[in-house]
Amino acid sequence: MDIGPGSLSRLNHIGFSVDQIDYLFLSHLHPDHTLDLITLLQVFNSAPETVRQKKFTIIGCRGCNEFLLHIYDLYPDVFPSGYSLEIREVYRDEFLLGDLRVQSGPTAHTESSVAFRLEEGGHSLVYSGDASQQGELTRLASGADLLVSECSFPAGWQTEDHLNADEVGLIAQASNVKSLVVTHLYPPALRVDLLSQIHQHYQGKAQIAVDGLRLSLE
Repeated sequence: MDIGPGSLSRLNHIGFSVDQIDYLFLSHLHPDHTLDLITLLQVFNSAPETVRQKKFTIIGCRGCNEFLLHIYDLYPDVFPSGYSLEIREVYRDEFLLGDLRVQSGPTAHTESSVAFRLEEGGHSLVYSGDASQQGELTRLASGADLLVSECSFPAGWQTEDHLNADEVGLIAQASNVKSLVVTHLYPPALRVDLLSQIHQHYQGKAQIAVDGLRLSLE
């Protein structure tokens, strides 16, 4: 789910090899959500022991195809060599990847930004990407086991293209998610008791994401 700067180094730190990545979901194309994609493609082509041969699929917002073409123009060496890369652009979609049901919906952070809902074996996870109240996150997250949501600002902060703690709490409560993890915290959100602000509206379990956090949907 997105691949911002530092993603690959953190995966390596917890012992996760990039050759295990077969699908990448991109919520939108801002650099804080995509910068390590260039490095990943370079690794697939040339890094020792990780040269890729099997297909790699990007499922992302509208504009992903054009975005990749610009990357290839700037960095020709990352063009897939020895493997195929499929790009599937989504907006308000629903489909299956094997037994995994994927749904997407607009978040109104940008014109094309989307959130994702993944369901398999009776369990569900929703990832907001970047979002605003005008998006469809509440609908997409309805009844989910886990909502991973951006929470860029503390309660009361006025913003049109991100969520603050009040809005995240209200969305989590309205969608009746079982648990909530918040991420994408800007400095003002780090200077307050963010979880207490969220719990003014949401009565379920909530925590702040940290690198290496492992979660179970059981």
